[in-house]
Amino acid sequence: MPRNPKVAIAAASLVTATLATARPAMAGNMDITPERLAVDCSAGVCKPNNVGWANLMSELGMAIAPTAFHSARTTGLGGFALSFEASYTHVNSDASAGGQQYWRLGTEGQIDPNSHAFSVQNTNPDSLLGVYSLKARKGLAYGFEIAGDLGFLAGTSLWVGGADVRWALLEGYRTGILGYFPDIAIGGGVRTLGGSPKFFLTTVGLDAQISKPIAIDESAVLTPYLGAQRVIIFADSSVVDLTPGVDPLNCGYLGPNVPGNPKGRTPNDGMPICTNSGTDFNNDTTFARARIHRWRWIAGLNYKFEVLYLAAQFAMDLTNPSAENGVIGVNGSKQWTTSFEAGVSF
Repeated sequence: MPRNPKVAIAAASLVTATLATARPAMAGNMDITPERLAVDCSAGVCKPNNVGWANLMSELGMAIAPTAFHSARTTGLGGFALSFEASYTHVNSDASAGGQQYWRLGTEGQIDPNSHAFSVQNTNPDSLLGVYSLKARKGLAYGFEIAGDLGFLAGTSLWVGGADVRWALLEGYRTGILGYFPDIAIGGGVRTLGGSPKFFLTTVGLDAQISKPIAIDESAVLTPYLGAQRVIIFADSSVVDLTPGVDPLNCGYLGPNVPGNPKGRTPNDGMPICTNSGTDFNNDTTFARARIHRWRWIAGLNYKFEVLYLAAQFAMDLTNPSAENGVIGVNGSKQWTTSFEAGVSF
């Protein structure tokens, strides 16, 4: 039993309140619609806005990136932690790239209450993307720790999953000369976004952290920490129709040009046969793959009482996103992420 029941009850109440108030934002639907990022459609055949796509994926990738939400100290050999995490990432919701506002066109927006159809753009995209997840961490021998993470992106039908591993190079020393040194750890994680057949988004995070626990009394410990993280974003597009509002079969479609079709012609190449223009069939394409590299710094605070703990963290870009990604047109302003966590550690 806890040595101080009142403090334990207060901590448990705070955990419950954190879980109860962490809920998805109530703005428009934020499901991703990359097919709207089409430009130069004057001749009937559109081109993909690869610059807008890269900026959209860069900012979305930072929202789902591994948070490295922990101090440098692990749970210890045989230790286990289970927690709920809520992270909120700022995105440039009104920014433009490639001549288009990529968050307005790149997300579905609200449904018309009369026709139940989505609008052609999101007139009010969220400026904060919330990710809510459950996380489990397990300590291993020699200062290693592994973790699993599963959650969802608020306001969408998308889910986020991944895993982490880290190694505490120096932890637990409290006497002698090593007792003056902070805990030091390095680690890495991966997160992938699922739930959409239109694109594939995976992020990798490599981090290093230092922390120093401060004992408040015999049952409570406060641990501030600092760190840096390298984030690498891998974004790939599926085949999308850049004119989703146009039905290509209205061209007077007579079927594919294959043997057996009386309207076919040699060579039988399988292409669609139209009595009118069939140019809209050429609007199925893919966006250029994006490989985006960014740095961000991390600062956090962890409070633990008995087996309960609460934590808060803030992370922000060290450099402008364009610093290493200007060649593909990534040029948005710096992003930041604030995270909150509540859980138990045994």
